[in-house]
Amino acid sequence: MSEKHLLPMPYLTFCVLLVAGVCTAALAQVMGPEAYGIPSRFGMGAPVTTRLLAMGGVMSCVNDVQFTNPAFAAVQEDCDLGLRINTTDLDNGPRLTSFEAHYVHPLVPNQTGLQLTVLTLDSSSGSTTLPGMGPAAAALSEDALVVDYGRRLGEQLAGGLSVLGYQHSKFSLASPLGPKYLDLSAEADYGFRGGVAYEYQPGDWLGVAYSYSQNTIKANGLMLGGASRTVFHSDFFAIGASRHLRPDTLAAVEFQRGTTGSGPSSSSTNSWHLGAEHILPQGWALRAGLSDGSPSFGLGYANARWRLDYACVSDWNDDAVGTLFGRSDTHSLHLSYRW
Repeated sequence: MSEKHLLPMPYLTFCVLLVAGVCTAALAQVMGPEAYGIPSRFGMGAPVTTRLLAMGGVMSCVNDVQFTNPAFAAVQEDCDLGLRINTTDLDNGPRLTSFEAHYVHPLVPNQTGLQLTVLTLDSSSGSTTLPGMGPAAAALSEDALVVDYGRRLGEQLAGGLSVLGYQHSKFSLASPLGPKYLDLSAEADYGFRGGVAYEYQPGDWLGVAYSYSQNTIKANGLMLGGASRTVFHSDFFAIGASRHLRPDTLAAVEFQRGTTGSGPSSSSTNSWHLGAEHILPQGWALRAGLSDGSPSFGLGYANARWRLDYACVSDWNDDAVGTLFGRSDTHSLHLSYRW
């Protein structure tokens, strides 16, 4: 065998260590304190009904029994109580389960109203593989409380404001031997969301929503080289429109932009969301959409008081977790009662 194709063992070892070091450094750059926002991508960052999740995850422009745009609190005519359950199976990580409960109370029907939303998210045991470091157990959790108020500003225009009462999230990656590679704990110092909705024709809406929050992140772990405390600011903007193509067919499209940063450095994501719903006889509905390119579909059934919805989304939030956890399947079930 010719020796000219063989690398000296010390040089080969150096190359392997260099590649592992580069991979670890790149991962540390991505999985720094800013990773505190990952649980929220599946939790309070997406407080939409199962119906809207099936329609691509639009948030600002569709009136529903529970809503992200606080302006829709103004146009409710009935009290509504509901529970949404989401599960996300990550191919290369844990299983995420979230429970969201909402209560909608019109103060003056179709004029002013309130909404209370409570959410909790947790993960089951699951592991991923970190380049140059091997397997790592991942854990995610979040608890949050939001109060929304909406008011009619005109015959076709409504506005609203949300106050973040509480939000606490955790994200960690740990060695099978015990030490934490990354350990993040985030507490919301304050946060709010405002929105407006314009009914340009009956049942069809133009909507805009904007939110802003400050979070204090306590970070530790081998990937960070020690403990730190960092303040992050994040905002979210959504603008969209919904329209009935026929009396029994609704379509919606929306643009969303999110930004997170600390000091002079920040990162942002842009996404498009679109979906449609077709109402069938006897209270059934079929839905489908795209959430930033990820397909979604679902169905629902409703009568005078009760509504039950189901949705499935493939690779939800892939831009945030795809590199680390791979592909995913999300299933959502929502039961609500109005009176």
